[in-house]
Amino acid sequence: MKARRCSIAQAEPGMALAYPIVKEHSQLILAEGTVLTDTIIEQLKYHEIEYLDIMEKKSRKLPFSPTKTFDPLYCETVQAIKNCFSTIRYFKEVPLGQMKELIDTSIDPLVDALSFINHLYTIRRQDDYTFYHSLNVAVISGILGKWIGLSGLELKEVILAGLLHDIGKTQIPVEILNKPAKLTPDEMESMKRHSLIGYELLAGSRGISESVLYGVLQHHERMDGSGYPYGLPGKKIHSFAKIIAVADTYDAMTSDRVYRKKRLPFDVIEVISQEMYSKLDPSVCFVFLNNATNHLIGTKVKLNDGREAEVIYRGDYYSSRPTVYTQDGEFIDLQRNKGVQIIELV
Repeated sequence: MKARRCSIAQAEPGMALAYPIVKEHSQLILAEGTVLTDTIIEQLKYHEIEYLDIMEKKSRKLPFSPTKTFDPLYCETVQAIKNCFSTIRYFKEVPLGQMKELIDTSIDPLVDALSFINHLYTIRRQDDYTFYHSLNVAVISGILGKWIGLSGLELKEVILAGLLHDIGKTQIPVEILNKPAKLTPDEMESMKRHSLIGYELLAGSRGISESVLYGVLQHHERMDGSGYPYGLPGKKIHSFAKIIAVADTYDAMTSDRVYRKKRLPFDVIEVISQEMYSKLDPSVCFVFLNNATNHLIGTKVKLNDGREAEVIYRGDYYSSRPTVYTQDGEFIDLQRNKGVQIIELV
């Protein structure tokens, strides 16, 4: 990645940060890849930031326009995943080579896309949830892996583990998988077997690493031992599984399901922050929350009083109530003003 330094006076909306902006005491202000807006630039001036490192524009960094070709690429990739999963369901054979090629040709560009996590919220589909969810978890795992510092083969493998994490569901009866009501205890036990089934499907495949296998097997294990299939404590859970657990939790809660509506990213971030010292790995959560909350800066939202606003500051901790700047020129700290809340993303 090429970067150039510019003064805050030269900063313009649309520029993307090449490196994170960190203040004293290692406080992260903005994450790498954040796209500048007028409001963000003004906030940087307020924080007395004098210089920025800006990404040099290169076509291969963002090989599609988010507004024009993101949805077609995304939907084509979902269809390809659906075809792969059909092969697994009916033939119990994992087309591993095809899925690895899919990562190289279609999923890697999505991992590199700026503000992918923000864009996900607007393209949800309730039908074929498993396929959309598998793609989303693969991409979020890749983004989170990059934030953690993974690269090369290791990054490719965590993306592959995210893509394959739910393949065991291909062997779960469709009537259980798509049931719109609460599952019975027996049905829930059947559903919980999907991570073990996925591991068994992959264990006989050539060209699959132990890291990917453990990522699939253990993505529902939890740090406090409350997960499944084996109730493992945190120290026995593979690092890939810890990454996928966070990606899986975030995407599942921000997705529409047949039995419930999706939740706002701000609300889910607060839930993850509450579970980061019990169920989810705190070091993985810390990286995800710091970066995800900063990527939400600049997001346009609708408030319960009917006004539209822009998120300008996340606050001092991981809250569902950031500071916003309304269309009529008012700054509102939602943490202090409990009567106003975000109801949707615009």
